[in-house]
Amino acid sequence: MDSDPINLVNNARKDLQTVINLVNTYERTRDVDVLNDIVKLSLSIYDNAIKAFLAVKGIRVRDLDYLVQVAHDFIPSEIISSDLRDFLIKCSSTECSADSIVTRVRDLDRLVDYVHTASTHRAVHNGL
Repeated sequence: MDSDPINLVNNARKDLQTVINLVNTYERTRDVDVLNDIVKLSLSIYDNAIKAFLAVKGIRVRDLDYLVQVAHDFIPSEIISSDLRDFLIKCSSTECSADSIVTRVRDLDRLVDYVHTASTHRAVHNGL
């Protein structure tokens, strides 16, 4: 597992662009498989963004089940909703509304931007 926060957030940003392209494809085709790909990739982006944020802050979490809980203690609620990961997990196994998934992609974009800012701010101050 890559634990370098800059690499994690860069991968999250790259994958987020892929998700945005998939959203555009879904809006044209209404293909359910594309929607499923959006959800799966969004979950990966979320996890990478959270891991990057915690790495930037120097926070180590041994039990990955607590990763999200710990992140919510440090990331403002206006940046990340407490149920985003649960929503993505639910939508990966059951059908969810396309509109709600697209809305959550916007939430994910906000999270990735926040983590990117935190990681680049750290890099500048630590001389990385």
